[in-house]
Amino acid sequence: MRMRTIKMLAVRGTMKSVEETYKELDRNLKEASIAHIGGFRPPEDKITSWFGGRGVGLKHEIIPTYKGKEMFCLLQVKISELPFIPQELKNTKFLVVFTNREEFPFNKPHGEGWEIREYDSLAGLGFLPKSKEPDVVRDFPVMWHKIDDDAPDWENAWEIVDMTPINESDGEDERFFDEYNRYPGTKFGGYPSCIQHGHNLEGFIFQIGSEEKPNWMWADNGIAYFNKDKSGTWGFECQFY
Repeated sequence: MRMRTIKMLAVRGTMKSVEETYKELDRNLKEASIAHIGGFRPPEDKITSWFGGRGVGLKHEIIPTYKGKEMFCLLQVKISELPFIPQELKNTKFLVVFTNREEFPFNKPHGEGWEIREYDSLAGLGFLPKSKEPDVVRDFPVMWHKIDDDAPDWENAWEIVDMTPINESDGEDERFFDEYNRYPGTKFGGYPSCIQHGHNLEGFIFQIGSEEKPNWMWADNGIAYFNKDKSGTWGFECQFY
């Protein structure tokens, strides 16, 4: 009888530790702005958030090029439309993501096959010249909605919480995968939604998912992650199946 009591206390101690770990994880859930692409009437103001499109810029700017060919606008975002704005974008009013038609520039430096342009004012912004290159994505306006329960994936969770109690428990890890929400689409803020392995959390600002409506896919249903370091330099990585 005494042996059974000791065993029960040990189990209860483990369960308490697991519960504390989950509570700590709950305190580290993040807010994010999630893209809702198409399915509504396009706004009259085209200097707004779009997946695809001609892209916007200042009058003196042209479409960036790669290997002698024009890139295309993959995503443009009016930052004030984001219900949650990452701290790194507090001084940014508009952001445009360009990439090329020839290859996925995984892990290449900013400006080599991809480019992000940020603007600290909307003044003077207008459509860039229409490209002579073929269209790659279907254009759709984007609306944003806020979530406050974005959870990290397993590997990234270890960076913010000691997951040992959950990892060493009997089946308590199922709760981590079944009860927490992760958002694999296009979003600003939150945690990177990983496919193959953890992604660098430091400086992570947004991701662009493989999106069905615009007919856009990173390799095999991949997700592209965009980080900015302390010097203000953008980085781009991608994971896929």
